[in-house]
Amino acid sequence: MEHHEPDRVPLTDHIYRPESLERILGEKGVRVTEADSYVRVHRTLGLDLVATYIDGGDVSFTIPEGTSTEVTDDWGIKWRIIDGLPWYVDGSLKTPEDFENFTPPNPHDPRWFVSAEGVLKLVKGDMAVATLVEGPFTRAWYLTGLPTFMKALYTSPKSLKILIEKMTKFQIELGKGYIDRGVDIIWLDEDLGDVKGPLIRPALFREYILPSLRQMVDAFKTKGAKILIHSDGNIMPFLEDFIAIGIDGLHPLERTAGMRLPLIKQQYGDKLTLVGNVDAKTVLQDGPLEAIEAQVKECIRDAAKGGGYILASDHSIHPGIPANNVKFMFEVARKYGTY
Repeated sequence: MEHHEPDRVPLTDHIYRPESLERILGEKGVRVTEADSYVRVHRTLGLDLVATYIDGGDVSFTIPEGTSTEVTDDWGIKWRIIDGLPWYVDGSLKTPEDFENFTPPNPHDPRWFVSAEGVLKLVKGDMAVATLVEGPFTRAWYLTGLPTFMKALYTSPKSLKILIEKMTKFQIELGKGYIDRGVDIIWLDEDLGDVKGPLIRPALFREYILPSLRQMVDAFKTKGAKILIHSDGNIMPFLEDFIAIGIDGLHPLERTAGMRLPLIKQQYGDKLTLVGNVDAKTVLQDGPLEAIEAQVKECIRDAAKGGGYILASDHSIHPGIPANNVKFMFEVARKYGTY
């Protein structure tokens, strides 16, 4: 992330679904909240960066598989759980009064930090540790629902800005708590695009979201952390904004959304560490192994020179990807990723 060439290209990925974790480790009952087995998954794959997730309000790991039910989490957000997988239904804030009166949970509550603390005790410096902290756009629209959020940008912008500011303050305090516990990297979870382009007009993003992102980045970097941002989709219009506010790296560079790794490396590779770009929709899922090898070698060729590249999928290791394909991807990366 300092844009120097290390001994080899570093490796990471987002691996959070129980099915994926269990297949890689060959054990049942593996969850991201169980630090010992979660760290062993990353060591089995030979990864250099492990991402931890926020405890406490996340329903995705607390509902048994084989069930189908609707639940409301600590934030008032409704989810439908089908076979252990959470599907967003709606938020609870619908009016300007709702935005202004909402009180976030306590960001200093110890329950948020249990998984990260467990991982930090086990890693002892042999892997970097990141924690995903949501960005202001993502957390705010989860609370309102995306249509309500988008309408409010035009009909009640002052009240919406109050809500965004509340979310920003919460996430800043939460992220500082992780850094104080020893986390190296804050990974901002802030999906801003789909395969066609940005979810929000760049002008509105710069007016309502970017100042909050800047506050978060400044607060975390003041405490010595590096900053990665995660966003699916085509977010090319935002890359210079990310650089301007001091974001260090970009993930996951979704291929089918037009995030072209060689172009981004050429234009921004000296300022942004690039993470990802191995196709999780088709190549990693369907193979064959020769196609996986070719794409891994392509990513290394396109982005590794000069440092500033971390190899990963272009989203996550989801349940559709066979464990053997995951292991093969990282074996190829270690073989061909030496400097």
